[in-house]
Amino acid sequence: MPVLKPAPVEQLAADAALAELLALIFGPASHESLQRARELCAALAAPDAAGLDLARLAALFDILDPERWDAQRVAVFSVGTSADCPAFETAYFAAEAHRQPHRMADLTGLYRAFGVIPVPGAGRPDDLAVELEFLAFMLRKEAWAREHGGAPRVAQVQRGLRIFLAEHLGRWAPAFAARVRERGPATIFTPAAALLQSLLAAQAARLGVRDIAPAPGFDPAAWETPRSHGPEFGVSSFISADAIPEEGSP
Repeated sequence: MPVLKPAPVEQLAADAALAELLALIFGPASHESLQRARELCAALAAPDAAGLDLARLAALFDILDPERWDAQRVAVFSVGTSADCPAFETAYFAAEAHRQPHRMADLTGLYRAFGVIPVPGAGRPDDLAVELEFLAFMLRKEAWAREHGGAPRVAQVQRGLRIFLAEHLGRWAPAFAARVRERGPATIFTPAAALLQSLLAAQAARLGVRDIAPAPGFDPAAWETPRSHGPEFGVSSFISADAIPEEGSP
C-alpha cells in the first residue's frame, strides 16, 4: 500500500475548487460558467498556492466574455476536435482502438461505483471537462469522509481516486496539457493547462500514485481533418446513478 500524505479538509476543498474551475474552462463557454469561474478564481486567490498561473487566469477572466472565450476555444481546439489537442481520453489510446469501448465502459463503471453517471445523451464520458468534474466531486467526497465518514470511507474514496488517476485522467491529461502549452496560441487555455499539470502531479504525489503509465499517444497524422466528438458537455455533467433504472426494470 502506498504511504499517503495527509490532506487537510481545507486543502481538499481548494483542490476541488481548482478542478471545478478547470472543468469550466475546458467546457462550453456561457455567461453562467464565466461568472462561476470568476468566483472560483477569487476564492482561490488568497492564499494562492497555484502561483502566477492562477493570477493570470483571474486577469484574463476579468476581460473575457463568452464570445471571446469561444473564439479562443476555436483557435486552440477547432470547432469540434482538434487534430493537435484532442480533449477526450480515448483519442490518446489510438494504438489500442479495439479496446476503446472497454475503456469507455470502465470509466463509466467507475463513475457509477461512486454514485454518479454522466447525463444521458450529453456526450462522451471521457471528455476532459467531465473527467475534471468527477475529480472535483471525488475530492469533495474525500473531504466529507474526513469530517463525517471515518477512516474506512476515506480509504474507499482514495482507492477510487488512485484508480481514476492511474488508469484514466492521469494517463492522458498531462500529455494533453503539454500539447496545449506547446502548440496552442496564447489564450486562457495556456495557463489553465499549466494548472492542470500541477494539480494532477500534486494529487498523484499525495495519493502515492507512482509510475503512471502514459497513454500510447496521439498521432495527429491519423486525423487529417478535425472530427466532431459529439455534443459539448455542460459543467453539470453528472446525475445520481440511482436516477437511471437498471436495464430491464419497469
